[in-house]
Amino acid sequence: MPRKRKVSYMSRSAFWPCVTAEAIEKAFPTAKRRLCTKHLKDNVQHYLQDRFGVSTQERKNIINAIIEDDGIASADDTLQFASADVQLKDLCSNYPQFLKYYEQSFKPRVREFVNAANRGLGTKKLWTNNNAESMNRVMKVAVNWKPQHAPDLVEKLFDMVDFQFINLRSALHHSGDYIPVNSYKQHMIADAIWKTKSDEEKRKLYTNFLRDSEKRKHDNVITSSDGLYLVVNKEKAIAREPMQRKRPRNERAEKRH
Repeated sequence: MPRKRKVSYMSRSAFWPCVTAEAIEKAFPTAKRRLCTKHLKDNVQHYLQDRFGVSTQERKNIINAIIEDDGIASADDTLQFASADVQLKDLCSNYPQFLKYYEQSFKPRVREFVNAANRGLGTKKLWTNNNAESMNRVMKVAVNWKPQHAPDLVEKLFDMVDFQFINLRSALHHSGDYIPVNSYKQHMIADAIWKTKSDEEKRKLYTNFLRDSEKRKHDNVITSSDGLYLVVNKEKAIAREPMQRKRPRNERAEKRH
């Protein structure tokens, strides 16, 4: 009688993230992915506690070396990441199996989808899925908490995004659910004036708002807190006589030896 071949199946919990990540990359190739640091922390907690029996204090030290300000997740550059990586490995030196998991799976994800993503955005705030919880609820209400066929889901998501842009445009004339932050308030106009504008004028105002990258600042320009006024902060030039190479005060003094 032939021997039965052992077949191993990937668990749903391990298989589903792989499928989701692959689907996201194919559907949104230019999207910047970020991972929830709470789930990463819980994952490490599970490995250390349930698989290797690491003590509470050691677990705390290892997790802090990952998510604290001087940890790998919050490193300012690749050099600091490498330094934090060495320190973390020292803490885990007694747990070679965890180090293997860390090197092969955990560290690459943190480096690409947490640290590099944050540095690209210029922030050190770690992302958690709770940040999107309110929008998650909006999505669940839109689908009535039921699975959807792909075309129906895409249509509902499109309507949601379209509604967001409608609210964004309404913010320009003191309407809708949003209010522009201070640095963009120069784009706002009174609602009464907005109503007198033609469709083309409204479109132009909205387009200018969307195209404003806030990279127009210069060192010699100060912007008011509401973003409405720009003041040139130029140092006053001191009058000089022809061929004079030093300022008047320095002309009357010598260097102290």
